[in-house]
Amino acid sequence: MRKFTIIFVFVLVVFILYGFTGVFFNKDKKSTNLPEVEAMYKAPGYSTMMSISKIVERQLGNEAILDLHVTPKGEEEHVSLKLLSQDILTEENLLRQSYPILLQASSIGDITSFKISWQLNEDITLMSFLMDGENLSKMAMKNYATLPSITEDYFKHEAMK
Repeated sequence: MRKFTIIFVFVLVVFILYGFTGVFFNKDKKSTNLPEVEAMYKAPGYSTMMSISKIVERQLGNEAILDLHVTPKGEEEHVSLKLLSQDILTEENLLRQSYPILLQASSIGDITSFKISWQLNEDITLMSFLMDGENLSKMAMKNYATLPSITEDYFKHEAMK
């Protein structure tokens, strides 16, 4: 009986070791992505939306984005970005914070218009403007002070005048 127990324990240990080597030394990484997730990555505008959100996250932090929409139309993409203002509320500060976002977004290929809205909260818009793709592509030659003159639909709240 003692011999049987020793052989049984030895076989059990061999099977356990074989199982661990299969788990830890398996070279194949199995893809567990759902079809919905894979389709999302291929959706038009998704890569632009992720790029814009990374740019804003680097410039302003995680909690600055209130809303981000990318509307694809054929080869064109229209971006609408609503940001929460947390700094000193002057026109110059908001333009300074907008400029690096626009500058980095200009390197994203298919954007034909980019709208930025700065919000004090969900209801009060401090400043908003729309920039077309042509002016967006020339952002490297501009500075933040020229933004009001090269944008369309420039709006700033009465309190900022």
